[in-house]
Amino acid sequence: MLLTLLYGGLHLTWYWGTPLGRAAVLDERENLQLAHELATGSLPAEPFYRAMGYPLLLAGLDRAGLLPESAPQAATALGLLLHVLNTALAVKLAQRWFHSTRAGVLTGLLFGLNPVFIHHATQVLDNTLAGTLVLAGLQFLSAEPDTRTGRPHVLGLSLCWSAASLVRPQLLLLWLSFPAVWLISTGTRGGGWRQITRLAPALIAGTALWLAQGIWAWRVGGEFRFLPWHGPYNLWAANHPDANGRYYVQSRPVAPRAAGPTESYENPARIESIQLYREATGDHGPLRIDAMNDYWSRRLQREIAGQPMPWLALEFRKTVWLLSHAEQYNNKTYSFHRARSPWLRHNPLGWAPLLLFGSIGFASLAFAHRPIATALGLVMASLALGALAAYVSARFRLPLAMLLAVLAGGAVHVPRLWKISDTRQRLTRFGLPVTLAVLAYANLFGAADTSTFLQDHLLVAGAAERVDEDALTWAEARAALALRPNHPDALRLAITSYFNLLLTQSSRLPPEYEWLQATRALAAQTNNPAHLQQGNLVGLALWRSGDARGLQLWRSRLAELDDLSALAALTLAGAASPAEMDRLLAAPLADDADVFTLLAAARYRPVQLREWTHGRHDQTWLLALQQAADRIFQKGRGATPPGR
Repeated sequence: MLLTLLYGGLHLTWYWGTPLGRAAVLDERENLQLAHELATGSLPAEPFYRAMGYPLLLAGLDRAGLLPESAPQAATALGLLLHVLNTALAVKLAQRWFHSTRAGVLTGLLFGLNPVFIHHATQVLDNTLAGTLVLAGLQFLSAEPDTRTGRPHVLGLSLCWSAASLVRPQLLLLWLSFPAVWLISTGTRGGGWRQITRLAPALIAGTALWLAQGIWAWRVGGEFRFLPWHGPYNLWAANHPDANGRYYVQSRPVAPRAAGPTESYENPARIESIQLYREATGDHGPLRIDAMNDYWSRRLQREIAGQPMPWLALEFRKTVWLLSHAEQYNNKTYSFHRARSPWLRHNPLGWAPLLLFGSIGFASLAFAHRPIATALGLVMASLALGALAAYVSARFRLPLAMLLAVLAGGAVHVPRLWKISDTRQRLTRFGLPVTLAVLAYANLFGAADTSTFLQDHLLVAGAAERVDEDALTWAEARAALALRPNHPDALRLAITSYFNLLLTQSSRLPPEYEWLQATRALAAQTNNPAHLQQGNLVGLALWRSGDARGLQLWRSRLAELDDLSALAALTLAGAASPAEMDRLLAAPLADDADVFTLLAAARYRPVQLREWTHGRHDQTWLLALQQAADRIFQKGRGATPPGR
């Protein structure tokens, strides 16, 4: 546990220094937003779209004042502590199941120092908490169950797995399997009626948690619902015959609803599901969630029935990807971010070693305690089916990887297994694990695809923009453009970040022709560049290059303003010659000087701008300039001004 805390802490300390460690993105941002709404009592009066178990935990941090302005540091620290707790739970399970301290040590090392687990623990996501509850439930499965304490054992198992399914709905199948898991693990002791009397309170207790959530959902949104309402569309998106299967893919670009660091974030899948439903049905009235969910469920059934072979081929590929060593993309590509971490990049642990040693450990457990091994086989099948029903990305198979890490401790009994005299049994117990490990590294069906790196570059660029790291924003946007030229999001990020670098006169200013290329590429994607959010920045770049379209675009933007400085008026009239600009810029700035004065100076080369700004650091002037920039350039990057 100390090694886990030290190693994970070193990675987390590095991660906190990165833009992604300081600015939550995508699902992380949504979780923090929900936590803040729960803590402040401002949750929207609507049915729950996401599972609320994890945001409810984060709300406690928010109420304690540890999540100011949606900063993720406290949430990621909590994730690391949960990972340390998970390591302790895994060690205890391995020691109990294999009756060996060495097995516990091996499991502790493979679990606690696993870079995949640490990566997920330091994200503001529900994976690690769900894993905690799954492992806590497994504590109630003993290799030698005591029939005198059967009722509290099965009660704890039901409560833990029911809570886990409230954190991640994919684990609902695991909770539904708990009666069979417990009965198999205890064998036939006690007779049928006694087993039923022990199961009944456990079923009632687990169901009570779901009833409590349904009542809560009814009080908030006016509708009694056991499950969040995103399920049917996500099942369709993951399983229709033409689906990607590995991760969610948008069928069309969905414009972000918020750009500011404190503004609300809306899930793109939610937006798209509603848009596609309305287009397909013509139902443009108030959203009827039950009707929409019924539509997606029936559509999936029709498409599978109409194209069974493509769907079966998809499920086969998903099974192969589930067994692959490559961690599939889900908001982030693990291999991309692992390579950037100085503490994770050289760590060889991952899925394939866990699959190899976990399979050997499972064979060892089956050799010594067949009932518990059979029960764990059912657990693994439930976890695998839960992932296959949705996506086989890294987040969805994490609970399965955690169970394999526990079973991997049984690999210390390899010498005992090797002494088996039956050659066929020996080949079965060792041949299958080795075959699985080889298949895991085989990269079948493009399992190690790196095309998602484009999204990772954009994600880092967006986070860097929010924390005002303009040089990194520019570099990541350019890296994204190298993978996909003229990508609109990358162009917007590049244009805005270069403008900020120009405005602050960065000492490492890239060549300006690259900025001009980006602005021209973005302008070419619309019939009227003035309608672009970055239209004013496009106009500035074109103006600086001597392009007549730039002056025209400036005029259209200036015409929208009520108050104009003398320099702005000259620019609008097209009469701001270089000589007139020099004369105006040499004069003292008026009290109402606006940002166009600085932009006019930026028409010259940067060295001239630095000479002009030398000595003009009066705080009153800087404040006036900032206020003008906030007013005018909020159209340049959505609702967030450059902040310079």
